[in-house]
Amino acid sequence: MRIALAQINPIVGDIGGNTEKIISVIKSAKADIVVFPELSVTGYSPQDLLLRKDFVESNISALKKIVRSTGDKVAIVGFAERANEFIYNSAAVIQNQHFLEIHRKICLPNYTIFDEKRWFNEGQYATVFDFRGKTIGVSICEDIWFPETTKRQKHKGAELIINISASPYSKGKIEAIENALKQRWEENKIPIVFVNQAGSQDGIVYYGHSMHFKNGKIASKCKDFEEEILVVDLK
Repeated sequence: MRIALAQINPIVGDIGGNTEKIISVIKSAKADIVVFPELSVTGYSPQDLLLRKDFVESNISALKKIVRSTGDKVAIVGFAERANEFIYNSAAVIQNQHFLEIHRKICLPNYTIFDEKRWFNEGQYATVFDFRGKTIGVSICEDIWFPETTKRQKHKGAELIINISASPYSKGKIEAIENALKQRWEENKIPIVFVNQAGSQDGIVYYGHSMHFKNGKIASKCKDFEEEILVVDLK
């Protein structure tokens, strides 16, 4: 199974441009699964744009366009989901013009530059999906920094965790995420694919450093602070 870590730089509010980039990468990536960062349709973080109904609806329409463009590859795409008048920070798992699963971010950060509880509701379910005989867990950013979501996914049979993130840089942050993934490995003994965005928005810099983590160490990783599409082979 080949997985493309699509470490792109989505632009906040540029739903059309982000969508075209996502579709282009899906079509060109020589992989079975293509993984994009957190809120890759809207860009991170859209903040008070999420209070605009037309903005949320535009992002959902864009996701439907992405869905219509998928073939037999699986794509995991971050978007703002509206359900029962609530907004969720979600990851859509799509294939063959259908939704396989949707994961709603469980652990919403609410400190320093983050204020996600202002805009989003918490997800409740530790999502897994099946692909080519393998059970795969999907999580979003903060979900991987704490033990519970990954443990619940392993309990459901997950043999791989895919985490999509929009994690900003600060001193020691790269070492911190590597340590967090190592802890999840030690607790569960299953590999992790971590896909973080690159670039910057409104003075916030995203460090990239997307990686495939297995056997307690980094097997391969993307460049720091730059866009890159890295394909890893999970044997």
